[in-house]
Amino acid sequence: MLPRLKIKGRKIWMLSALLLIGIVFSFCHIKIAKVTIPASAKVGDVVPIQLDIDESCNSGGSDRLILGVLMPKGWKGTQNMTATYKSSKGDGSFTMVPVTTLAAHGDGKNWPDYMRATFGIAGNLIDDMEWVVMQSDNPFTYANGDKITGSIFINLKVGADDNPTVVKLAYVVANTTNGFTSDTYFDEGYGPTAEYYNQYVGDCFTVTGGSGDLVDFCNPQLTTIAPPKSLDNDLVTISFDSNVTETELSGSDEVYLCATGTTNDGKTITVCEQTSKTLIKAVGSGRYEITFWPRSFFGISDNQTLTNMTYFITDKTGTKQVGYGNTAAPFTYKFKCG
Repeated sequence: MLPRLKIKGRKIWMLSALLLIGIVFSFCHIKIAKVTIPASAKVGDVVPIQLDIDESCNSGGSDRLILGVLMPKGWKGTQNMTATYKSSKGDGSFTMVPVTTLAAHGDGKNWPDYMRATFGIAGNLIDDMEWVVMQSDNPFTYANGDKITGSIFINLKVGADDNPTVVKLAYVVANTTNGFTSDTYFDEGYGPTAEYYNQYVGDCFTVTGGSGDLVDFCNPQLTTIAPPKSLDNDLVTISFDSNVTETELSGSDEVYLCATGTTNDGKTITVCEQTSKTLIKAVGSGRYEITFWPRSFFGISDNQTLTNMTYFITDKTGTKQVGYGNTAAPFTYKFKCG
């Protein structure tokens, strides 16, 4: 009796293993074949974006399609983005995924946080981005050997923060079952490691117009301010990177902040001295930082607020200075909440 029980147990184990393999491979490998988007737009424009999608299925199943778009937080994508789809499996629309919905294989994260942990900010240089995530209204049912083609049509209103912007938009497609997992199943055209998801990072996209400061997520900047949005009562850090390009200050052992603040009552206050108050401290080879409290730095009264600030970086003599884009124009910053 004992040998027969062992054989039966072995058969059960083998059957379970085959079932598990069937589950693991019961999905579609997906890729974004092409993205079509204008090179530029104006603040307030509704930009049409088309993603052409190919899927190759190695078994049967049913899943909803997940769509993620990386964009500046100031664009308020959950309010300003809609999407529809047309495919060989049917047409429909996308709806926003609630932030309370946990992502498959996301270690307890919701979909936006899972995308952030997996893909970061896709090569953008300012960490003021967010992933806006939607899912198809209906699941796709597929069979072994299915080749699914389709297009996603996104309408995105850009520049809700009223800022001219240069940014790399990024896109992710996945399904509600697999999340960002992959296998070693080879499928022609999908690479030696076929994935159940795909990311596409676009070229730099330009938004013009608006009343705010230019926010350039794409190109290395001589100076950056953190946080990107703040009020005059917040601590602000200005970073200066002299490695970006050759400037008058290249090789300087000390650099200083020369700044002018404008108040709500129209007054201007300039602090342009070479002292410990304005010293931008070295934090690495050719890199410097200064953190200050704007209200105290400019010495404004209790009934005043700062609306904006212009500034230069100078040497210890004050005679050499670097401005925006390595020109004679000052860097600019507007105080505003996020």
